Order: sequence, then structure tokens, then C-alpha cells
Amino acid sequence: MNNGRRCYQKFKSKARILRKNGWTHREIGKEFGVAFSTVYYWTKGITLTSEQKKAIEIRRNRTTSNFSIEERRALARKNFSTYWKKPYSKKELLVKIQQFHLKNGRIPLKREFNMYREYQQRFGSWNKAISAAGFEPNPVIFSKKFVAKDGHICDSFAEKIIDDWLSKRQISHGKNFFYQNTKMTADFSSGNIRLEYFGLAGANKLYDQIIRKKRKFCQKENLKLIEIYPSDLFPNRLSEIINLKELK
Repeated sequence: MNNGRRCYQKFKSKARILRKNGWTHREIGKEFGVAFSTVYYWTKGITLTSEQKKAIEIRRNRTTSNFSIEERRALARKNFSTYWKKPYSKKELLVKIQQFHLKNGRIPLKREFNMYREYQQRFGSWNKAISAAGFEPNPVIFSKKFVAKDGHICDSFAEKIIDDWLSKRQISHGKNFFYQNTKMTADFSSGNIRLEYFGLAGANKLYDQIIRKKRKFCQKENLKLIEIYPSDLFPNRLSEIINLKELK
């Protein structure tokens, strides 16, 4: 074992002894001049007794007892500064929406922004934030028809995204194509391939029954079924699940 490794093990052993004796991670880190995370890793699995925890609290109170309330607050902010992230300003939040529109040619859906709750808190609602950014909010996703760039009428904005994706890659495709001798229709068809957007999967029992029927039909008729879900569109990963060579 080289000297560096030997020294590392020595520090680790001493750190574990100090932790068992009731020292805090920060106290040990200060003693050896190492990061809090390092001490935490070294002493993982060691549990302090209730008496040791009380002793730590007493030491902390002694340390801050001479500080005013404001000084204690400042000290707390300093200690937690590593974990605290400055919130975005309203202007910064709106710029994010505008940048998305500039890049994608449309306004984002709230599911595409994992911080949309912050928009709700700062602006009152997601749609109000969209309006504040200078755009007209999207209607409810299933409340109206959408026209794709190739003229196809789509039942949802999600279907429009798929239709436009196919058109952009010059994939010839049909819309609302009937499954033979049934009342069921496929969202998209291309040769012997059916593409379905199952946006309500798991939310409705009748809807799930239809999904199973379509799967069974495609299997029986030797048709390839490509299933697309919201997680495949937001963010868009259609290129990962659709083989263009099969469609062309």
C-alpha cells in the first residue's frame, strides 16, 4: 500500500472514531480539512445516540448564543448557500419561453418545462405566463382540432406534432385509417405500419381496452404497430422509436 493510500485509510479510521464519539460531519471535516461530503462517505452507517445528538445541539446553541437573530439568519444562509439556488426573476422566466419559441417555432406546453409550477406561482397560471411572454396560450390539448402542415386534420396538438414530424421527413402517411372491417381507426398509417398516439393510456379503462384490441388486430394481420406516448413527445424522441427505413 503506498503512502497516499495509507494516509487516506488513517484519516478515514480516525474520522469514524470521532463520529462514534459524537462529532458532527462538519466538525470532523474542519479537523481534517476535508469536505462535508467526504466525511459523510467515510462515516456512512454510523448512527449517533440520542445523548450525542443532544450534546451537538448544546454545542450549536453555545456557538450562536452571542449572535443576534439577524446574524443567526445570515449564518444560516451562508451554511446553506451551497444547496440554495437563487430563484429566476420574472423576466428570466419569460425569456425561457421566448427562447423555446424561437428554437421550435411554437410555444411550449407546460409538461415540457419541469419548472412550470414556478411559472404558476409567479404569474398565477401557466397560460398567464405565456400571455406575459407575448404569445397566445395553447387551447386545451383535446378541446379542438389542429391542422398539420400537410393539411391533415388532427384531433390533438400531440397528433399535429407527429404529423408534422412525418411530413418534414417526407414520409407518405394517411390519417385516421380504418382497421379492416372494424370501427377502429389508426391515427396514422404508412404501408403496413400503423402509428398510434396513446395519449390517455392508463387514464381510462375503455381507452385501454381499445389499445389492446388494436394490438391484437395488428398482430393477427401481421401489421407493425408503433405506439407513441406523451413521454415520447415531451421531449420529442420520435427519432428514437420510429425507424425511418421501414417507412420509406
